[in-house]
Amino acid sequence: MSSKRSLLKQTLIYGIATVLPRVMSFLLVGLHTDLMPKIAYGEITILLAYMIFFNVILSYGMETAFFRFYHKEDTSTSEISQQHKKEVVSTATVSIFWSTILFLCIALLFQKTLAGFLNIDKEYINYAIWILAFDALVIIPFSKLRADQRPIRYSVLKISNVVIYLLLNVFLLAILPKLAQANPQGFWSSFYVEDYQIGYVFLSNLMASLFTFVLFMPHYFKPNWFFNTDLWKKMLHYGWPILFAGLAFGINEHLDKILLSEWLDPTIAKAAVGAYSACYKIGLFMVLFRTAYTLGIEPFFFSQAGNANAPQTYATITKYFVILGSLILLVVVVFADVIKFFLVRQEEYWEAMTIVPLIIIANFFLGIYTSLSVWYKLIDKTII
Repeated sequence: MSSKRSLLKQTLIYGIATVLPRVMSFLLVGLHTDLMPKIAYGEITILLAYMIFFNVILSYGMETAFFRFYHKEDTSTSEISQQHKKEVVSTATVSIFWSTILFLCIALLFQKTLAGFLNIDKEYINYAIWILAFDALVIIPFSKLRADQRPIRYSVLKISNVVIYLLLNVFLLAILPKLAQANPQGFWSSFYVEDYQIGYVFLSNLMASLFTFVLFMPHYFKPNWFFNTDLWKKMLHYGWPILFAGLAFGINEHLDKILLSEWLDPTIAKAAVGAYSACYKIGLFMVLFRTAYTLGIEPFFFSQAGNANAPQTYATITKYFVILGSLILLVVVVFADVIKFFLVRQEEYWEAMTIVPLIIIANFFLGIYTSLSVWYKLIDKTII
């Protein structure tokens, strides 16, 4: 009972750490759409979509490999030695560190080429490169917190990152312009740049990522870092399929914005992506429900796998997910034209409201899939 209680507690804490940041970013939709035109919001969306794919590439399955090898040692004894855990932490840290430094050097060297290829301002590309680097460097420290079952510290750091991002967005986009206008020769005017909304959004992201990295810097200053080549090869062999699974997730979640920017007329593409992305966020009601369900249900499915009535339990849980999901779907679709006045207040964005039912239904089906796909995980047939 105590183990189940511990599992429930950790699932709840990790769920809050995952869902609450999404809720906070949800709150920014109104701020961004109120203070910037569709074309600017579209440019932010397109660059963030590309960044998701780079996030996956920069982790190259090492996070999942870390968990696998941290809790399993190739010995005849059941006890995992502390020395083995140190080797896993050290090897994974060194691997991520040098691959990130290599990415940083290459990306900064070719940032002008990237900017031309993506048709995005070079300065914003520079912000994105540093954000990606700082986010990659905290992958293993965050993973170690989870492996050591320290969910509260993990959640506090995750939520702090998003709170800083949220507050900086509010200050730089809404408060700073008023301070600068109130006193054109004053202190704040020296920091204010007119029509720099996109830059302020990425600057906020960069500051939040830098803050998190600074908190984890002691992890990188520990003495006696060493690199186990044989262990690293095993971790890479285990992790590389996760890279492709991560890319598949990125395609499912974010490729639509990139394709819209490429397929539409260049004169309207970014504005169309801006409208599409803003209305897409209304579908987050189902995304949040599905995410919370997935975080809690997968550990529960595994814990119940040995019970004789497990299939009936799974069926019952799926039934209630369908009932609640259908209710959310109904409410959001019926009241979408009311909800938009609270989330996307600028009328110029409303041209994409027709996608809201599709986004809601797609995420509803994805939640059902999470329940129905548990069978091949329970019998170790993940190749399926």
